[in-house]
Order: sequence, then C-alpha cells, then structure tokens
Amino acid sequence: MILFSFAGNMDVEHFAKTVPSAKKIGIAKLPGYNFIFNKTADDLSSKANILQSSDPNDCVWGVLVSLDDKEKSNFFNAETFSSDFMLETVTCIDLNNKIYTACAFVALPHAVNTHLLPYDWYLKKVIGLAKNAGLPEDYIKKISMMPFKVDPDDERREKRLNK
Repeated sequence: MILFSFAGNMDVEHFAKTVPSAKKIGIAKLPGYNFIFNKTADDLSSKANILQSSDPNDCVWGVLVSLDDKEKSNFFNAETFSSDFMLETVTCIDLNNKIYTACAFVALPHAVNTHLLPYDWYLKKVIGLAKNAGLPEDYIKKISMMPFKVDPDDERREKRLNK
C-alpha cells in the first residue's frame, strides 16, 4: 500500500513506530485538491484535511509512504478515532513525473467543520513537517499564511510547542 501523507504522517520515522514497514518513497503532489484545516478535533480546533477542487491547477504536496498492507489496522481502525476518516484512492505525481496510485486520509462529512481554526502549535507542527519533508517553499508559505488561533490551554500549548 502507498499512503499520501500531507500532515502528521509526513514524519515517517514517527509513523514507523506504529507501522514498522513504513518507508518514505519521496515527495509528490496531489493535483485537483486543496489543503485545508476543517477536520473537527476533540479540543475545539481543526486538523488538516484535503478537499477535492474544481480547479485542476490546485494541488496538495505531501510525502508518499510505502507500507505493508497487513499493517493497515495499526493506523486505520474503523472502531476508533479513524471513524472520522476514510481512505480515498488518489493519483499523485512525484518530482520525476512518475504517477502513483495511493490512499489518502480524507475527513468524512460528519467530522468537517468550517468554523474552527487550527491551534498555533498544530499549524507550526504541520509547517515544520512540511519543511523537514522538503516540500516546495511556496507551498509551505501558503500554509503558513492560513488563519489559526492561540490554544487557550496554556499547559497543552507549551507542551506542544516544545515537542
């Protein structure tokens, strides 16, 4: 299985703690999609999501990760938090114009809320992961300009900012 990761799973080393077979293939773009923060989180903020776009020039950048199909249940279990997501089959293009069929996490309609913003620490984390992955600078700049809110839980905020 190939996973197109556009947020937390771009940290393949960390992801491999849950899915030992996870290996980074490289970076790729997902044409015809937009990156958005609209997945409702338990902490009254929003998390990263992708949304199909009517503009074929739109794209989301991320990391392609290969993993053993047998380990899918390590990170995708419909009985747990992942009931807010589905794995959607998508077509990605790497830097060498090689085309990949991959799966990407997409929030289900009941888990989407357009009125919540991501917390400052979460936005900072996504930007850091994008930089570490080597995503294009103009794309990272676009994400960094997205609105956010300061986490009102000072203890959680400090813990997350210092991770």
